Amino acid sequence: MFSRRLALAIFTSCIMPFSGHALTHPLIKEHCTKCHGGVKQKGGLDLRTLASAIEGGETDTALLPGSPDKSPLFQALHPASDPHMPPKKQLTTDEIETLEHWIATLKIEPQKKLVLPDPSLNPTNVIDQLISRKWKEEQVVPAHSANDSTFARRVYLDLLGRIPKTNELHSFLKDPAPNKRDLLVDRLTETEEHADHLTEIFNVVFLDRAETRKRNRNERKAWLDYLRWTFKTNRPWDQVGRDLLVARPKEEIENGASWFLYDQRDDHHQMATRTSRALLGKQVQCAQCHDHPVAPEIEQGHYWGLIAFFSRSLNVKTPEGPRVAERAHGGYDQFANLEGKTSQSQLILFSNKTIPEPDGKRTKDSKEFYQTVPPDQWFRKLKKDEKLKKDLPALPVPKFSRREEFANAITTDNSDYSAAIVNRIWALLFGRGLVYPVDLMDSSHPASHPELLAWLTRDFSNNGHNLRRLIRNVCKSEAYQLDSRPVDPSKNPQQEAFFTRALDKPLSAEALARSLRIALGHGSPNDKDLRNRLAKVFPDLFAENFSPSVQQTMFLTNGDFFNGLLLDSPLLNRLLEIESPQTVVREAFQNILSRYPDDTEEERALSFIKAKDHPSIEQFCWALITGAEFRINH
Repeated sequence: MFSRRLALAIFTSCIMPFSGHALTHPLIKEHCTKCHGGVKQKGGLDLRTLASAIEGGETDTALLPGSPDKSPLFQALHPASDPHMPPKKQLTTDEIETLEHWIATLKIEPQKKLVLPDPSLNPTNVIDQLISRKWKEEQVVPAHSANDSTFARRVYLDLLGRIPKTNELHSFLKDPAPNKRDLLVDRLTETEEHADHLTEIFNVVFLDRAETRKRNRNERKAWLDYLRWTFKTNRPWDQVGRDLLVARPKEEIENGASWFLYDQRDDHHQMATRTSRALLGKQVQCAQCHDHPVAPEIEQGHYWGLIAFFSRSLNVKTPEGPRVAERAHGGYDQFANLEGKTSQSQLILFSNKTIPEPDGKRTKDSKEFYQTVPPDQWFRKLKKDEKLKKDLPALPVPKFSRREEFANAITTDNSDYSAAIVNRIWALLFGRGLVYPVDLMDSSHPASHPELLAWLTRDFSNNGHNLRRLIRNVCKSEAYQLDSRPVDPSKNPQQEAFFTRALDKPLSAEALARSLRIALGHGSPNDKDLRNRLAKVFPDLFAENFSPSVQQTMFLTNGDFFNGLLLDSPLLNRLLEIESPQTVVREAFQNILSRYPDDTEEERALSFIKAKDHPSIEQFCWALITGAEFRINH
């Protein structure tokens, strides 16, 4: 009857030190979510929140904080217990001891209201203030600040999606200005390359790679043009959300925004789940048949309510291009939970606010309900074998638009919308979100720095949803500019969630393609063929875990395409003309790794290569390019 799901609920609901309890959350989530949560609640026991756990089910409370031996939850874990939990598995001694220590040290304290720094403070200063506060609380020591060459490489990769060219690196290193790092951040975020880089990123965030969804990349031209214009002009992020969801462009450059919904091909479930994940940072698909297993604030009604906002949508074609029309009637779904109880969907948000429809339930269509009226065929019953004509002279627009109401509701006075993009930008720049993973922003995944996320969210909303300003402020922080090497790993456990050092970030396929072009001496960093080949092999953006694959190894080791890329490179040709082996080594290091070799590296390299010797120089360059240092942003 009892399970460790309770511990998960308490872990996410109680105020307690993060240190020492980091293992409890995944333990309970793994073993207890099936029986005592949103899917089902055996014995009437819901272990998703502290309140429901203490209340218990058909028996008394399952947990007594501070008293493991008196807690039925803990008693049920022992091998001889009856009932025994988990029913078909015995926890290890270490797992039981972890839970015992957790219950013994657990204290029930009232939920504290977040106290945020003054809203008028400089965002960069607030970031450093709240990050350093966590370091003091956890008694960890941050890494030193990264040197200029490391910082330059990192910021070029993060903001342009490529390593710096040698002349760009030299220019930055020679700059005597004390604020040259801030100036570099400002300059890079004004470039078209920055807009192109963000376009690649958010194309994947919103729609995945075209190849992944078996789409023709050329179909996305208008969509990519819209994204590029969005980031080049620094379009306010709340307006971007309305562009995507309302999908009624007012200017030609906005045409591509319709593709976000159009690409879902009339699948309203896809529209709902993709919108929730990309714009609100929430995964809701597991609430289709029951309430969310581990996040009680996400209910089955929310899932179907989200679909209801899109259920009148229909792909059409107009003289201006592909569009997503919207009917003025219908879209009333009945849904049932696992016990067979049925409910009627309604226009409800995650905040539990409902959107009323004028005149109530509308099941019959009429021209009077439209601003722009569709053809007569839309208002009559279709004959047998007759198909609805979707090539229209104009986009039908209802007077009451569910999508427009939804777009306005989530982008206005809704912290979830701003928090999702703040967290995603943080993850992009730091390698890990304040909430991790980035698309699981729910109560079972609490923020590592709740005050910081709340402050940045408020600041983002109060300052016009300015994405460029947010990116600049994060990049200018001391926390972002830390070295990736810990000060003393033997004494200070470098928890990733504390951001005590720069986290290693594997280059995406797009960044790796551009960086390869730069490292090998090509003039332009862009090569569609190279990018498309790498996109099939190398990591996705915002991956929860990174593990190099055999496929990647084979591509870099034995692939004819990659070998040809190196053999035909201007860098290799230039190195083969140099008389001094020492100069060859230093040139290769600087072009590929954006730094000079240290004494040990130089000595080892000189023992291997010979001046003007093609095999040794080629192999040396191959070793640098395929090594972890090149393929990781650190």
